[in-house]
Amino acid sequence: MFAAPPLPPPAIPAPVIREEVRYYAIEGRNEPALVAQMNTKGYASGGNRYWAYTAPQLTWNFDVKDVGGRCMLVHPKVSLIITTTLPSWTPPPGTSDTVVAKWHDLERAMRHHEGEHAEIARTAAEALVALMREHPTDVSCDHLNAFLQAKGRGIMQRADAAGIRLDAQTRHGASEGVALRW
Repeated sequence: MFAAPPLPPPAIPAPVIREEVRYYAIEGRNEPALVAQMNTKGYASGGNRYWAYTAPQLTWNFDVKDVGGRCMLVHPKVSLIITTTLPSWTPPPGTSDTVVAKWHDLERAMRHHEGEHAEIARTAAEALVALMREHPTDVSCDHLNAFLQAKGRGIMQRADAAGIRLDAQTRHGASEGVALRW
């Protein structure tokens, strides 16, 4: 009698990442008008308004299946949708060069800060894929499922904590230039 060779571990695909930038229009020709518009029209979350905001939606799923006495991952998938909301301003004629230059600095700082939030989410998505690639099989489907779920929750919680820490350390980007210093 011949023993069948063990099945190869399943292929774990790279995360599917989709990024979208949404804009809200602001108007004005001076600093107080721009600030008032961003404070009124900025992204709303938890009773607060943010001039710029990155909202990652990270999901992952898999099934487990017993194959020849060994449990294997089936249909593993990691998806990440990163939606960043930013203000959009077109300087009206007659706006001072100083205001325009400061706006460009502010816009660059917002994009940088929100990019840091997006990078935290991308890193978490990659970590989930790496977790499944490191542990694609186990002797028990209950054990494999419980192990991956626990480790995956830890990855997601660390990503959430990293975003909170980033905002605390930078005062929501203020120390990186997300502030108007007129």
